[in-house]
Amino acid sequence: MEKNSFEKSYVLLFMVFVCYMSTASYIYVYSGMVLLTWVGFCLNSVIFEMSLILDMVSLSYGSVVILISMSVMVFSESYMSSEQYKSRFNWLVMLFVLSMNFMIFVPNLVTMLVGWDGLGLVSFALIIYYQSVKSVNAGMLTVLINRIGDVFLLVTIVFMINLGQWGFIFMESNKAMIVLYLSVVFAGMTKSAQIPFSSWLPAAMAAPTPVSALVHSSTLVTAGVYLLIRFFPLLDSLSFMKEFLFMVGSVTMMMAGVSAMYEYDMKKIVALSTLSQLGVMILSLGVGMVELAYYHLLTHAMFKALFFVCVGSVIHCYGGSQDVRNMGTLFFCMPVTSVCMGISVLSLCGSPFLAGFYSKDLIIEMIMVSNFSIISLVFLVLGTFFTIFYSMKFLCCLFWNSSSAQKFYYSSDGSFYNLISMGILVVGSIFGGWYLSWLSFNFRSVLFLSSGMKNFIFMLTVFAFMVMLVKKDFYMVEGIMSVWVNSMWFMVPMSTQMVMGFPLSSSISLYKVFDHGWNEWLGPSGVFNYAGKMSSKFQSFQFNTVVVFLFFIMFMGTSSVMIM
Repeated sequence: MEKNSFEKSYVLLFMVFVCYMSTASYIYVYSGMVLLTWVGFCLNSVIFEMSLILDMVSLSYGSVVILISMSVMVFSESYMSSEQYKSRFNWLVMLFVLSMNFMIFVPNLVTMLVGWDGLGLVSFALIIYYQSVKSVNAGMLTVLINRIGDVFLLVTIVFMINLGQWGFIFMESNKAMIVLYLSVVFAGMTKSAQIPFSSWLPAAMAAPTPVSALVHSSTLVTAGVYLLIRFFPLLDSLSFMKEFLFMVGSVTMMMAGVSAMYEYDMKKIVALSTLSQLGVMILSLGVGMVELAYYHLLTHAMFKALFFVCVGSVIHCYGGSQDVRNMGTLFFCMPVTSVCMGISVLSLCGSPFLAGFYSKDLIIEMIMVSNFSIISLVFLVLGTFFTIFYSMKFLCCLFWNSSSAQKFYYSSDGSFYNLISMGILVVGSIFGGWYLSWLSFNFRSVLFLSSGMKNFIFMLTVFAFMVMLVKKDFYMVEGIMSVWVNSMWFMVPMSTQMVMGFPLSSSISLYKVFDHGWNEWLGPSGVFNYAGKMSSKFQSFQFNTVVVFLFFIMFMGTSSVMIM
């Protein structure tokens, strides 16, 4: 019965994908935009309506989300086959897809908040699916940081009351609405895990691998970038806002790249690579290349979902182990998975004619030939350098690290469902960039570059591969450097221990001083002790009958004298 529920899910998603692609073809042919509005009721000046926007941005993004969701559900058919609560997992994933579509197709911030909040709540339920202490801690960190973004989105809604509407499609740029624009930027930063809100993304890898492939590679984490892309026509006139986005994206890209070079957990390496590519998208927005940022968002979603699916197959093959130091000789035991993983990693590096090449290489070339600061080019080149090096480290550990390889639990590429899922995503990872470059992102600019600049990424990839083959353990680091790198430049303690340390220590001190101190002494404990002492005095006074008799005689005599 639960198996049929998975089948119904990916069949339904396939039908939705066909519908989205058909609508996108219609919109592409007529080069327009369709805005559908349903009016619920009108009462004086109060209008309750529901709007949907159908343009190439929403339809292409929605199609990619549905395609990846369908592939992940096919992959879950085998990966989650031994789980007890498969039906619950299926419903949670479908609710996540529904929330994602709410956020994509609704041009109204109040209604978008339903999808925005739905993404956070459902992702929390998916992260704590395994119901362990690690999963609960990761889920709480994720949901609390994402609630910060929800607060910023609520602030945006409050400030839009001054405009008399909550729709953002036909808004005009106004430099007086600085707080509104800052709220939008910070909301997008929290959802896309930009510095200083980056610590939740690696922690969210406690979720099942299909969840990581769908939620934490291509959909949830890119929701913040999508929000900034929608609001970019309003942010474009504010130069300081773009400079801020550029700095945030650059630092996030550098931090994620350095941390990934010294990480050993497979899923966290992929999560940090996702964080690095999100930094590339934010950096592209900071230099005004909004179309290239969206282009990279779509291509990255395809090859990163493939990367996660391949990693899930490898983890399943090794019996749950995620340490790359204990792996090796993967190509001989899982050849199809190895080829698919190689394609995804090379696409991540920007190797020629793969999906990542068409977007990432174009971003680098545009910054090279444009009149941007040399700092932007240096940051992007360094980020690309780190990306290529940790990608080659990952491949060398999996394919050629035979000395410390663990024993396989089985030597196979997995079930038929695994191959179907990887096959769908491989097509997108190879041909997705080419397809989008001809249809949706037809750049007419002619770029004049030297052969050295044009072949820069390819030569850097070959150099990194040779370095990793010669010295595989160069990423070993010890001492304070290890703490700095492995904690994501101290982002993890600053988001957890340092934030909660002072309130917890203060609460303990206040608890001892007030609850067990003055409040107890002046309150119930003090009253009880005082009443006990007084009652003991009265009790001893009552039991001493001679004293009571003499006291009574003295009292009566005194009273008689006073009366006379």
